[in-house]
Amino acid sequence: MKGVKPIPTPARLRWREFRIQALPWVVYAAAVAAVATIWVRYVVPPQMVGQVDLQQAQVLSTQAGRLVDVAVEPFQTVRAGEVVARVITTDPAVLESTLAVIRAEVALLREQSDPVLTRERAQVDFERLRLDWLEQRVALAAARARLAFAEAEAARLESLEESPEGIVSRSELELALSNREALAAEVREMEAMVARIETSMKKFQRADIERAGDSNEAGLRAALDLQESRLRQAEAELAPLVLRAPIDGVVSAVHRRSGENVTAGDPILTITSPRSDRIVAYVVPPIRLEPRPGMEVEVIRRSGRRESARARITHVGQYMEMLPQSLTGNAVGEPILVGRDRLPGGATGPITWGIPLEITLPPELGLRPGELVDLRWVPGSLEVASSQ
Repeated sequence: MKGVKPIPTPARLRWREFRIQALPWVVYAAAVAAVATIWVRYVVPPQMVGQVDLQQAQVLSTQAGRLVDVAVEPFQTVRAGEVVARVITTDPAVLESTLAVIRAEVALLREQSDPVLTRERAQVDFERLRLDWLEQRVALAAARARLAFAEAEAARLESLEESPEGIVSRSELELALSNREALAAEVREMEAMVARIETSMKKFQRADIERAGDSNEAGLRAALDLQESRLRQAEAELAPLVLRAPIDGVVSAVHRRSGENVTAGDPILTITSPRSDRIVAYVVPPIRLEPRPGMEVEVIRRSGRRESARARITHVGQYMEMLPQSLTGNAVGEPILVGRDRLPGGATGPITWGIPLEITLPPELGLRPGELVDLRWVPGSLEVASSQ
């Protein structure tokens, strides 16, 4: 029997023995590893909750008036200092009344100046030229006021005419556009006239005027100076209030539209910065580990493959603070962090208070501003923070 070869075991028999004896243990080990991975990544509650700092700024109207020009749309990128809207703060009827009073008082000064101006020809020429200049500026201010509202009305009708409902007819729009063009031409002509008179005034020789010492002439000049100051004030009120973007970012909300009346403090736009450099986190009760600056934490994304990265605590608040609504509830007020399987530390019920922390933002995760994250303590981080 020594020269007889052993009978080989068939492969099917070997596979059958492996399947009966070893395969169940392999499957069991794989299942345990999968359960452990899922438990650590998705089931174990986080020890802290946080949110990538969302930097937002609102553009407010500092005065009451009519919004005439919103130059941006949602999701449009803007730069700090860019003009985003304008507000007309003066009622045209009030402005017309103020200008009418100034016009009447200038006409009265013209009549009262005749006896005095006969004594000094140089004074006559200069003061009459100045009166003409003031009258033209009053008329120019009134024309600018009419033009501003004509432009606003034309812009409003253009938006309504382009709407699918067709609220405004083409003839109404053309009438508004022609009115706007006529007023614009009138303003240009008046501006040219004011510029010519001002040039003539600068060329005028004031040597003779300075020698005039009569008290009536001094009073006349004072009265003219007063009317000029009032006119400058009216012109300043005519200029619309310019609203500028306070930060670089993206327009995330437009709260008011052109043509609406606004009051002081009304929000016009909300601008959101597309970048952030920190995470604002909260250690919620029960607090089993006192946080310190320098401690390392693990930042875990709530979306995708639950990617994680390490970060470091930079600041720790010395007080308890109410958590923002984004961490405690959804848009309709229903609690998100409710139940022992979701709350940090195994607590039940909604958590609304915690110790605020500032944590560095790990760039490798590519987190967006406003994104929610989970955080866990890194083993040994307390010893590292104590040594620092």
